[in-house]
Amino acid sequence: MAHLTPPQLLSDFGLFGRPQVLRDALCSRPGDTRLFCSPDRRHLFIWRQRRLLSFPRLSSDLPLPGAYLEQSWPGSPRLCGLLFPFSPQDWLLCPVWENGRAEVWRPPRGGNGWRRLQCLELCNGPRARVVSVCDGGVGELVWCEERAPSRALGLPSTYMYCICRRALRLCGPQVTLGSVKIVLHHSPFYSMLSSPSHIFMVPDSGSHPLLIYSLLEDKMSVATPTTGLLHSKALTEGDFKKLVLEHAGFLSSQKTPAVLHSVVTEAGHLLLMTTAGQIYLLHEDRGARHIFDLDIVADAQIKMQIFEKTLACAVDTTVFLIDINTGRLLTKQVVDAAELFFLRVLDTEGVQLLTKSGIYRLDFCVGGEDGKSEPSLLDMVYEEACKYYQRRSLSNVKLTVLELKKGGMFQAPITLSAILDNYQKNGKSKDQTQYADLLSNISNELQSFVSLEVLKTCILNASGEDIEKYCEELVDHEITRLLQMDMDRDCLVYINSLFNTFPKAAWLSVRNNFQFLLNGDGKLVVRATADLWKKVLSPLPSGSRDSSHNGVYPLFEVICQSLCTFRPKWLPTFVQHAQDCSGLSLNFTAKDNCNGAPLYKRALSVLGKRKKNTNMDLEVEILLCSGRPQAIIQAIHILIALQHWSRVIEETRRFSQLSPLITKDIFITLLLEFIRHRHLDSYVNQLCEICPEDMTATDLLRIILQNMPKPETDPPPFSSDEIHLTVGLLKPLLNKVLQNQMRKEKFPTQTFPPATPQRTNKSVTHSPVVNGDDLSPTDIYATNSL
Repeated sequence: MAHLTPPQLLSDFGLFGRPQVLRDALCSRPGDTRLFCSPDRRHLFIWRQRRLLSFPRLSSDLPLPGAYLEQSWPGSPRLCGLLFPFSPQDWLLCPVWENGRAEVWRPPRGGNGWRRLQCLELCNGPRARVVSVCDGGVGELVWCEERAPSRALGLPSTYMYCICRRALRLCGPQVTLGSVKIVLHHSPFYSMLSSPSHIFMVPDSGSHPLLIYSLLEDKMSVATPTTGLLHSKALTEGDFKKLVLEHAGFLSSQKTPAVLHSVVTEAGHLLLMTTAGQIYLLHEDRGARHIFDLDIVADAQIKMQIFEKTLACAVDTTVFLIDINTGRLLTKQVVDAAELFFLRVLDTEGVQLLTKSGIYRLDFCVGGEDGKSEPSLLDMVYEEACKYYQRRSLSNVKLTVLELKKGGMFQAPITLSAILDNYQKNGKSKDQTQYADLLSNISNELQSFVSLEVLKTCILNASGEDIEKYCEELVDHEITRLLQMDMDRDCLVYINSLFNTFPKAAWLSVRNNFQFLLNGDGKLVVRATADLWKKVLSPLPSGSRDSSHNGVYPLFEVICQSLCTFRPKWLPTFVQHAQDCSGLSLNFTAKDNCNGAPLYKRALSVLGKRKKNTNMDLEVEILLCSGRPQAIIQAIHILIALQHWSRVIEETRRFSQLSPLITKDIFITLLLEFIRHRHLDSYVNQLCEICPEDMTATDLLRIILQNMPKPETDPPPFSSDEIHLTVGLLKPLLNKVLQNQMRKEKFPTQTFPPATPQRTNKSVTHSPVVNGDDLSPTDIYATNSL
């Protein structure tokens, strides 16, 4: 572990005006003081006891008279936020209170001191209450507003909030507000945090998702700290429940603790700490990462910020420095200060810490007293072991890594860490004869894990051109590993996130693992192993039967989505291969497999979810490759609707031997089309070929007469209109039907068994039949059939 060097004093506040007043203001009780910095880092602001103090940085061009703002608001409600709207150079100061009242102040510029421009009212209703507010950039204010619950709607008090936005316009010395726009109705409570391009909405309960609002695109994204992005859509209607309805089941299954502290980083990402001490980083691109876990108490004062690649976290007066790339704890140390703040005030690198005595920079050196540091891979062994044993423990006491190392109760992580330590140092498993049997079993895993660590190091040190190549290799490693594991719910969630985050790299990995190849005829060949097909076709994990409605799809659907994106023409052949393998004995029933839904229907459901689904030929191919009569009929009906008559005749003749049901259904459908228009006149000979053998002339004429179109007006005699059906056009069909009928009469087909004769009532006094006496062969068969 690294060790913290003595903090370096950068400034004792002598760079700011009234330094002693600034020190005195920071000497209040912890939690009573709120510290702010202007966007240009030229002013510090302290809010304490309903009083706002400003401290400008001293320079030759800043006049001292009027440069200090010292304003009190006695009797005012709670301050919801101190905002800095507009650009960093032309910023204004805007305090907003709980009752919706806001003031706009102009900072000292051009020889003028602080000046209050306007007093504003954000809310329209007098009973509305602002609970959280932020600056949306480009002159926009966004806030969470509590409104009186509507008895007519019968909504619970949890959903009595709404998210509002309002434009703030500056016209010379005048400031005006635009009209109020409701972003979300019937919302729970959200804390509003702004980044340069998005608004992060953090819930006060773990049962509600995080929301990310883009003002320029008017788009809302739904996310969680653990899984990242779930859904993103344009706000056509601003109803919270409709926004999260699609993922309600998934959200209810997530046991995410409530957010204890949240802050926006300098790079515009969201940093979160839950009540369980878990720290997450949610990027602006909606990807989420778990950084670290801390042991905290309920009433601890939390401060967090990221400086370059180091996360600085203060729990009361204990400072933790964590590498955000590896998630390793670099150092921790107690700072002698009543309260501290992480705020970049000066234009210097490193972690900047503010206390009542000044501004400090924190540095650390790598290595302990013996100059050695424990590899991150060994830390991961103990962390994973803690999670493993904690899940199986009946005790509520949390198991820590330190207890696991020193207790000696569990030997497995200690043994594995010793093996890994030796393996990393020597490259081979040398001088470990006591673990010979174990090493022979895990040698491949050891090589895989070490190569994975080397690959991660390459990604961290790679240039922008090589990152994509290394990421593809890393994703391939992960998907290959996951395909070798049992497909439980956590594994499915991870696979879904990989395909959503790295779609191209995930597709390349699937193509390699399933060995998608083209043979000499240009047809797809899938040479996947039986174990891989078993993973694809295996039933969903217990408790995940409705996963597709919660944003987590089974492996078959995930692969189909990837095929639709990168190789849509391969999808029908893949479905056909999957159906062929589903007929093999894979130790599960069809009923267990996704509730018995046929694979072709599951593939069609994936195809139907695509926004630009204009390729009907792909749907037809999937239906035809299924080999199921109803699917084939559906495909041919689609071709009929598209008026692809040659393809209709071709596919009907191709599958006519598969089932008489297909032939009869398609023949009657084509006969109806033949009656209504003249597009099939050139195909009348092919239509005769698919005519069913049991079709009679009476049946044919009845169908024709019942479906003849009725013209609105009687046509004149000898009309040259070619849309009408004539006897000449029907002659080939009638000849075909009559030939079939005459053939059947001349060579009747004997059915077996023969038809059962009609029963007759016999007299009760009739003597009983014993041993079949007095029975004809027909009667014997009829009696046996009863």
